[in-house]
Amino acid sequence: GDGINDNFDLRGIQAQKVNIFNRYGTKVYSFNGNYTNQWDGKDNNGKQLPDATYFYTIFTKNGEKLTGWVYINKQF
Repeated sequence: GDGINDNFDLRGIQAQKVNIFNRYGTKVYSFNGNYTNQWDGKDNNGKQLPDATYFYTIFTKNGEKLTGWVYINKQF
């Protein structure tokens, strides 16, 4: 909420599909289409996710699959 790193910005990789999972493997967010920076740490219902490590799968327009993790740390 401070304007710095508030979104998961993937404009540089031409992401077509993004899935975010919690540590238990439950999908908490997904997006299909021309992704730029839509995910802001909320689940698909708009509820803020707790501070934690989340795992992602990203499919690019050229068919590449990327995986990794991102940590949400809200400091208010």
